[in-house]
Amino acid sequence: MIPEHFINRELSWLAFNERVLEEAERESLPLLERVKFLAISATNLDEFFMVRVGGLQIMKDRGLRTKDAAGYTPSQQLELIRERSDAFVRRQYALLHEKLLPALEKQNIHRLRVSDVNAAQHAHLEAHFIEQVFPLLSPVAVEEGTVHQLPALQIILLCLVSDTAADNGNSRHVMIALPPSLSRRVPVPPLGGAPAGYLNLEDLAQMFLSHYFPNEHVVQTARFRICRNSDIAVDDESALDLATEMEEILEARATSSTIRLEIEEGASKELAKVIQSLAAVTAAQTVFIPGELDLRSYFAIASLPGYDSLQVEPWPITMPAEITPGKSIFDIIREDDLLLNHPYDSFEPVLQLVEEAALDKDVVAIKQILYRTARSSRIIAALIKAAEAGKHVTVLVELKARFDEARNLERAEDLLRAGAQIIYGVRGLKSHAKICLVLRREAGRLSRYIHFGTGNYNESTAKLYTDISYLTCRPDYGADASSFFNTVTGRSRFVHFQKISMAPFGLRERLLDMIQSETERAKQGDAAEMMLKMNALEDPQMIEALYEASRAGVKVLLNIRGICCLRPGLKGVSDKIRVVSIIDRYLEHARIYWFRQGGQPQVFIASADFMTRNLSKRVELLTPVEDPLARQRLEQILRTMFNDNSQARLLNAEGIYVPAKVERGGTPFRSQQFFSKESAKRAKSRTPSPDVLIPHKPADETRR
Repeated sequence: MIPEHFINRELSWLAFNERVLEEAERESLPLLERVKFLAISATNLDEFFMVRVGGLQIMKDRGLRTKDAAGYTPSQQLELIRERSDAFVRRQYALLHEKLLPALEKQNIHRLRVSDVNAAQHAHLEAHFIEQVFPLLSPVAVEEGTVHQLPALQIILLCLVSDTAADNGNSRHVMIALPPSLSRRVPVPPLGGAPAGYLNLEDLAQMFLSHYFPNEHVVQTARFRICRNSDIAVDDESALDLATEMEEILEARATSSTIRLEIEEGASKELAKVIQSLAAVTAAQTVFIPGELDLRSYFAIASLPGYDSLQVEPWPITMPAEITPGKSIFDIIREDDLLLNHPYDSFEPVLQLVEEAALDKDVVAIKQILYRTARSSRIIAALIKAAEAGKHVTVLVELKARFDEARNLERAEDLLRAGAQIIYGVRGLKSHAKICLVLRREAGRLSRYIHFGTGNYNESTAKLYTDISYLTCRPDYGADASSFFNTVTGRSRFVHFQKISMAPFGLRERLLDMIQSETERAKQGDAAEMMLKMNALEDPQMIEALYEASRAGVKVLLNIRGICCLRPGLKGVSDKIRVVSIIDRYLEHARIYWFRQGGQPQVFIASADFMTRNLSKRVELLTPVEDPLARQRLEQILRTMFNDNSQARLLNAEGIYVPAKVERGGTPFRSQQFFSKESAKRAKSRTPSPDVLIPHKPADETRR
């Protein structure tokens, strides 16, 4: 490995978040859509520090100097991250203060400061505070020598309280955390001639701190927020009870070391030192924020009702043309394989498969892997109904799905109570595969219906993420699906499948074989090409294989949403490789791998990216798509995305993303918008004629 050939993973991730922020800066977007992207960028940055920086900090503290593929030690990476993230935060707040807040003001969305509130509004806010806020906040005295449990990702007020109006040496420090159960934005009515607006909760609390300290004075205050290390792994190799072990991990995460401390600018040096001591951080881990803390709260502003003109016009989510109302999903899949391009194609057929299976008297078993689900999940409701009806329901619930562990524990308990057989993942690996298997008795034999996907069984994110679903009842796929579940739930010895490939046993090798096959064709003078769409490319072995393909003359087109450690455009190394990243209304999440294969293309969908964790440390699936029309549609999806010149950015050899340009005389082309229109056309092409009347039927309980 040559370090100059690789881009650092962490810096590549930060570059992805910079592309997200660019959408917030894009003046052609509606105002509240820009506000939404600002909030997304803030959420992303929090998660980055919790997940990635925590591990690097531990390595540094242990004195480890192991270099990454790009040649950086943990200490060097932390320094580069600090510089890049500090610049990013300054950019966020410049956008907020110089562009977004003034634009919101013009639309009568007023963020009020304490100084903006008149006497009538002050009286109203005080009454609101006493009734709705005062009982919920709990001042905590700061005592020397005591370890205080600071809640992560919450705004905390540190107060210097004294018996006089100045610090006379008898003062004390008190903390007040603002719980997430309280709305961050407090409405302020138009009283006394002043306009309506909103006040931030921390401003409201500071206005009326005197209620907590009668006969005392609040001399100074400072606002801060901490981010804790969430890179804590469960030791499931030795865990006797994984559910209990996960509960302990969640508790440990709540008290783990602080990775990042944010202090709002304006705090005195004395209070800043006290805060750093409380958080147990160094100056290098402290960031002084030039404005209000926690920009995630702007999600609430972005979704304000009554401002349709400031939001994007919704794109329709259409029912696929193959779906006929009132017709069994089993009959539809038996007629032909079904390929869905979400969210343009509705996720409803996938839900219908599980919900219909739960009620169908001929269905005897349902087997499924759940990684992340919706809060009020129709999938879970259907599986519970199936188990209660006496069907054999086996669900592998991945308890190690980061940040969804607590919810998955609850879901598993609900399923257990209903009589389902629950497997808590696979020892030593995360189960990230997306598969559902339904076994149904038909004409005296057992038929298998399978859903393979690139995304989670989550009807909420299915409206926001682009993913692929493939539904089939092909016998060889069904046999593979059964063998797969036997492997992951029954500790059966791994056997090679007929069609699918599974990580960590063979998926990497299957992909490498496909890349090598194209490489050999190029060496022999044949036309060779591959188009690969994924979320992240980090695995050194896969990158080296792509470099070898490029050297041989293979045309390599990569569509990578986020992390890309491959450096394209290097002469003699990667000059045949083009890397495109698309950031648009929907989060690009599908994994599609296409190989030319001498004019007889092979195409796959997968749950796995080209990352070491996916290929070697997780249970993943790679599924070949053999239906000719489905395969043709996947190729069209890929080529469409590589033609995007509106939302696409191109990665250059310096590791910088530059916007794709419209060629002279050309037309702007936006791939996501194209897919939305195409899906609507496909659905319309099969719309029943007006003389066909379709009755509305009562919804069953799983749909309520």
